[in-house]
Amino acid sequence: MFIVSVCSLKGGVGKTSVTLGLASAALHQEVNTLVIDLDPQGDSTLGLLGEPASTVDIAEVLSSPRTETIDRSILPAPWSADAGSHLDVIPGSSRSSVMDAPSQSAKDVRRLHDALDKRTHQYDLVLIDCPPSLNGLTQMALAASDRALVVAEPGFFAVTAADRALKLASEMHDDGIAPRLQTLGLVVNRYRPRSVEHQYRLAELRELFGDSVLSPVIEERVGLQQAQGGAVPLHRYEGASGKRLTEDFDALLKTVLDSRQHS
Repeated sequence: MFIVSVCSLKGGVGKTSVTLGLASAALHQEVNTLVIDLDPQGDSTLGLLGEPASTVDIAEVLSSPRTETIDRSILPAPWSADAGSHLDVIPGSSRSSVMDAPSQSAKDVRRLHDALDKRTHQYDLVLIDCPPSLNGLTQMALAASDRALVVAEPGFFAVTAADRALKLASEMHDDGIAPRLQTLGLVVNRYRPRSVEHQYRLAELRELFGDSVLSPVIEERVGLQQAQGGAVPLHRYEGASGKRLTEDFDALLKTVLDSRQHS
């Protein structure tokens, strides 16, 4: 099981959009996938289920990381009906926000790691949609992960936010808190190719972070929001921008899965 945290320092960069785009690509390519909605806002849960969950959620999993709790929390996403692979979700919960303190004990940071070790369901890929901060919940996600995928937008604060997120992942690995964790790189999202400001910021990110800036860059296209608003996978969206978006997320998923070879 290959675990990837999708994280960012700030909100509004489309972190959940990237998570759901990757989940759609995984379903399309028949990769058995679990999405863990660790963001108290629960947007991934809405995107995958079409409504908030009323069952066991991630807050209960973190409070009681036992086999029974995590197995009961896992729900099949309607996306995967009639599909050749599983796409499941552990729903998010606003109640998880009480665990998002900036500093955590070593035991608390390992709560998600311990819970995932006790599950009976098997997956090829786990995608964790982290909160838009680097506090306790994101630290729990990174401690359980093989890779950190940092989402940035081509804006004024992008460099500082991306740098802090990449450094946290590196520090957690070096300190032994997340021994398996490696940084996968930066996904630049919501890019507008005709914007001079975006062109400048993308060039700045590439100059500072080099090969850590992944390809493809995800352009801002209305199809991504429309697919999510309809709670349908991007690969079934029939709008004009759907084909380009699906190609981009298929390529990004390939980068994610290929990184398993560098463990």
